[in-house]
Amino acid sequence: MSLIPLITACNQRCLFCSAQGRGDTPSLPWVLKEIKRQAAAGAGTVILSGGETTFSPDLERIVLFAKKLGLKIELQTNALTSCYPEKAAWLVGLGVELFNINFPSHESAGNDRITGTKGTLKLRAAGVKNLLRAGGRVRLTHIISSLNYRSLPAFITYAAKNFPGVKYIQFSYLKGMGAAQENSWLLPAYAKVSPHLVKALGLCARAGIETVVDHIPPCFLGPFYGRHIDFIKCAAGWDTSLSKLEKKRLPGCRPCLLKANCFGPRKEHVAMLKGAEFIRPVTKLPGKAG
Repeated sequence: MSLIPLITACNQRCLFCSAQGRGDTPSLPWVLKEIKRQAAAGAGTVILSGGETTFSPDLERIVLFAKKLGLKIELQTNALTSCYPEKAAWLVGLGVELFNINFPSHESAGNDRITGTKGTLKLRAAGVKNLLRAGGRVRLTHIISSLNYRSLPAFITYAAKNFPGVKYIQFSYLKGMGAAQENSWLLPAYAKVSPHLVKALGLCARAGIETVVDHIPPCFLGPFYGRHIDFIKCAAGWDTSLSKLEKKRLPGCRPCLLKANCFGPRKEHVAMLKGAEFIRPVTKLPGKAG
């Protein structure tokens, strides 16, 4: 299941934007054709991506077209336009199954630096709350970078307090794509991220918040290795072709007990993070948690 970009326009200028460089906004006929192709291939859900998806003048038509084909809709958004209650209610009313919200920081300064905006944290938080009040199902996606990895536990404390209705949180280590290729300093070493991420996952487990992790190998997740998206995909029998395309096991992975459900680090990470530790082969399973 691959992303379907709707538009390139956005109201943020994220330092790590993976959509940067995709080119022009796809035509509506192309978008509808791609939705139809994915439906024919057996996809139960389509993921609509941007830019900022809520800027698309064809959003309603696209969502209704997908729903007529029996598909569920995951809408990626930064939630800024949902700071208006009527906009949030309209989006929920379209029948979107899940709102996947990029929420890069709970700190105003960090939010502004990462997103290239001024004062948008309060607007984003209001957008999340409005979607929840309107009955929307919300997932927060927290992109892990050198600017926020030390604050992962604090982010969970913030999210649990402010958004108790959120379905789950995904921690996604930064992809080395788009704008991140020009800002490689944003990619922290896995080993630096690991202790903060494991602590954050523990806080989620205690708070009853469902979690998913991607783009950092499960061997860095301690007892929470089962929360890695590739473990979840394999257990559910979902398509793993994209994971296999983007990632690659290293020779040192051979003795690892997690390798059957892990496809290794991302290929571009190995190229960009010269000399870093990319794997920690697990030869004795820690007590599984989460």
